Amino acid sequence: MQSNSICERALKLGGFVAALLGGLALAVPVKAGQYQLLAEQANTVVVAARVQNAEQVCNLEISIQGQASLEREVRAPYFEARIDITPQDAESVVVTWRGKSKRVNDEVVNACPTLGRTQFQVVNDNVALRATWLSGLAAMGQAKAECVRTALQLDRVRIEWFDMNSQESSPEDWKIQRAMGQCDAFLAQKKAWGEQNPKSFACVQSGVKTRCEGFYSVTENGKTRPISAEAAIRRQLDKQPWGTGVRETAGAKVARQKQEQALKDQQLAEEQAKVKAAIEAREREEQMAIEAIAAQARERKAKAEADHARRLQELERREQERLEKRSWMLKQLEKLKSDPKADAKSDAKSDGKGDAKGDVKSDAKPEAKPEQVKPKDAAASDVKPEEPKPK
Repeated sequence: MQSNSICERALKLGGFVAALLGGLALAVPVKAGQYQLLAEQANTVVVAARVQNAEQVCNLEISIQGQASLEREVRAPYFEARIDITPQDAESVVVTWRGKSKRVNDEVVNACPTLGRTQFQVVNDNVALRATWLSGLAAMGQAKAECVRTALQLDRVRIEWFDMNSQESSPEDWKIQRAMGQCDAFLAQKKAWGEQNPKSFACVQSGVKTRCEGFYSVTENGKTRPISAEAAIRRQLDKQPWGTGVRETAGAKVARQKQEQALKDQQLAEEQAKVKAAIEAREREEQMAIEAIAAQARERKAKAEADHARRLQELERREQERLEKRSWMLKQLEKLKSDPKADAKSDAKSDGKGDAKGDVKSDAKPEAKPEQVKPKDAAASDVKPEEPKPK
């Protein structure tokens, strides 16, 4: 019995993989499926009423095998209800629903005009399902696998518990099919970053080489704003427009701003250095000019002092020459003024020498003695007035 069960499960999984891969690759409606339930654990599943009239909101009564009945309001367009099932000692759980009206605050919620039924298989683990889904997603390629996984997460489809080989149908079937088809369209739309890795690639912004990243965007009221990849996939699933763009990565922006600030600081430092050098050069020139003026003043002073010294020397020289050119008589008078006896001694001396030598002839007439000049008269007639000395 156990061997047959294992073989049967393997055959089912093999068919499931084929159906999954075929559906994912070709984007055609895949085979219907249903959730599996983990024994003795709460499992969230979805049931949906088939409502074909114009109802927008209606009420369902849902009966779960082994549990109490419950009611749910469902809304157009999908009329889905999420319920929790906790299976106890059962291989499967049957769930049925029918329309039932109810009154809320004096208002009546109409019963959904429908009847429905589905069956969930109870299992002890989902190891096989997870492996199958991982294999199917890996076969799509990374980009599509990420898109499909994101789309199903947005639709709250728990793929790790969804058995696409089940004979039952589920409201999740069309969501899975839509994810396959819309992800193909999502990936086919041209992106602003082309074939480059949108997370980081080399680019040029405002003439500067840097690193960029791609982003998704939406235009509302004439303004474009960035949105997440999940939001773009959501809009793709809902067939709403979206776009893409390129911007500098945050890290590259910070690094570039630091580099630009460093360059500005360097330029500012260079400018300040130039200004400081110009000020110092001007101060040096002013100091040199002051020193030159001072040197010229010292030179003029030295020249004036030298000229004054030369004039004094010239006056002294002239005075010396004048003194040297005075007459012998004036010198004698000056001697007499200083020592009157010196002249008499000199005359007596000269007379004695003449008698001794016998040079004076007897028949010579005696020399006429010059008239004695008074010192005051001689001094008044012969002495030249002195030139006034420069002050």
